[in-house]
Amino acid sequence: MDKGEIYRELEDDFAATFIEELIPGILHNFANPLNGIMGRSKLLQRRIEENVKKLENLYPEAAVGVKDELQRIRTDIRAVSQESEYFFEMFKDVAGKFYALAAKNENRINISQLLEAEMRFANFYLDFKHEIKKNIQWDQDIPEFKGNTADLSLAFWRIIRFAMMSALASPWKEFSIKTDHDSEYVSAVIKSSGNSIPWTDLADFVEKIKSGFLNMPSAAHRGVLLSLLLFDACQAKINISGEGNYSTIAISFPYRAEKIVSRET
Repeated sequence: MDKGEIYRELEDDFAATFIEELIPGILHNFANPLNGIMGRSKLLQRRIEENVKKLENLYPEAAVGVKDELQRIRTDIRAVSQESEYFFEMFKDVAGKFYALAAKNENRINISQLLEAEMRFANFYLDFKHEIKKNIQWDQDIPEFKGNTADLSLAFWRIIRFAMMSALASPWKEFSIKTDHDSEYVSAVIKSSGNSIPWTDLADFVEKIKSGFLNMPSAAHRGVLLSLLLFDACQAKINISGEGNYSTIAISFPYRAEKIVSRET
């Protein structure tokens, strides 16, 4: 083995431990000091307010003399508290993604909540966050269905990533996602500018899903196909369509069935 082969094998060995072993430990070790920072910043903000009021009551003339400085301290402490809360929300978005990928058992899934978390995670792709016009609509009353969170989180990440790259490559840079439901199915519809799935290929694309044939002309299309194959294994209805400069992938899961997915172990 040459040096490059040795490195790649060790890299694969490291990557194999990443999601299930390493990331949970990293998140745990980050969470403790972060919670401490948030707690201390809130406590400091409260103490500053209490002591400023006490100073104003006991020594009104002195308080007037340092009024501007006290206001700057209040503003700075408030900013620290707000920024720590913002950082904590970002931490939860990252943690939520990796916890979802590690959730290998079946559970009740609210697809609006799952995809809302996926979209928050997608904002860590800075081009997607800043350059794409997004239209997001969540069905807040959507029924739950039984499925595997890790499977769906990974598959939807790939579909969203594919639509994201399609939108970025187009002049319009538009992306939309919405959830909905009827009496039998809960649905997710992802639409992007760019029409990266050519209309002439759609019939062949769907046929590959049904037959399990995995060879695709590009890695991007292969990733989409694998995701759709996984959805198909969950008894989902899949509809792919193109119109003008836009393409749409709609996935609908039955929520009245007792069991829609059985993960092989």
